[in-house]
Amino acid sequence: MVPVSGIYTVVHEVHREEHPTIAIRGEEFPSCRVCRDEVRFYVAQVVPHVTHDFDLTGPSVYVFRGRAKAAKKGCG
Repeated sequence: MVPVSGIYTVVHEVHREEHPTIAIRGEEFPSCRVCRDEVRFYVAQVVPHVTHDFDLTGPSVYVFRGRAKAAKKGCG
């Protein structure tokens, strides 16, 4: 299982040069069609997936950016 989202270096047994790929936390690492379970994945750079970023997917909070205006005298 992928421990952290990010860019991984994929290392195959013999048939292919190592190459980068993106893996998402919680997904399963796949086996290779050629070298089967002899493929290895190493974290090259931890990069959070957009759905795992609190600022982008956390609870919505309305932030009022204006200033309140005082009521005028004699209105009402």
